[in-house]
Amino acid sequence: MTRRADLSLVLITIVWGSTFTVVDSMVKSVGTMPLLALRFAVATIALLPWLRWTPRAAWQQPRLFMVGAGLGTLLFAGFATQTLGLALTTPTRAGFITGLSVVLVPLLGLVWGERPRPAQLVAVVLALVGLVVLAWGGRWLGGSEVVESPSSAWGDAWVLACAFAFAGYIIAAGNTPRDLAAAPLNIVQLGTVALLATVFLPLVPGPLPWRDGNLWAAVLFLGVVATAAIYPLQLWAQRWVSPTRAALIFALEPIFAALFAWWWGDDRIDLATWLGGGLMVTAIICSELPLKRFSLRRVVR
Repeated sequence: MTRRADLSLVLITIVWGSTFTVVDSMVKSVGTMPLLALRFAVATIALLPWLRWTPRAAWQQPRLFMVGAGLGTLLFAGFATQTLGLALTTPTRAGFITGLSVVLVPLLGLVWGERPRPAQLVAVVLALVGLVVLAWGGRWLGGSEVVESPSSAWGDAWVLACAFAFAGYIIAAGNTPRDLAAAPLNIVQLGTVALLATVFLPLVPGPLPWRDGNLWAAVLFLGVVATAAIYPLQLWAQRWVSPTRAALIFALEPIFAALFAWWWGDDRIDLATWLGGGLMVTAIICSELPLKRFSLRRVVR
């Protein structure tokens, strides 16, 4: 079962890597909150058929709505800040910075008295150096205008905030009580994201070209494939592997993001991006090998 869970998490990272280019191509013409609201509304609707095979007692489980709403809030924070960042920076840079959520997983344990290992402290240093190279390395290594632009710096900052939110989600998802039924839990968490995106829509409005076929193709892919299919799979897989083991597999995400950005989006990846991103991936691997199970069950109880 653990091997199947590992393979499932690898598949998840491939799909996640592809979403950076898809979101980047749409957010500039649609807007952050409209895209999020549509994506997660479609995802929630896609999961509704599951209710046919879900007993009514599943909705009466203790903590269902509390845990689901908590997971959904973390997801909303992560996707909102990531999507805002993608409007200003490149998919490749966003992918590498998002990957820092893996390094942050054990570090967040400091809040609950967990002490990081020396290897994890080294990982933090590598990650910080990687961020510096990614942000300012173009000045020393001949980067592109995107690297130098002030808007890209703001985009990187938004994506860095998303890394903190996703780190919290990795911990919470890995410690979700196993007695909670998967279908209701996923409907609650994805519905929470759709609801929050709708609530914040007046604060971050955007155009909505209803007749654009590319918009609906992107929404269907993001909502059905990259969300409705992926997050139930993630919750199932993370019940069989530790949060830190899952985080190690998620280290592949920025690599896939860079490959898809180069293949689909014709994204220019300069030396500074490769060097900074490489340091970040190294930090991710260093942070997670070897590492005993990271347990924060009281966070979701």
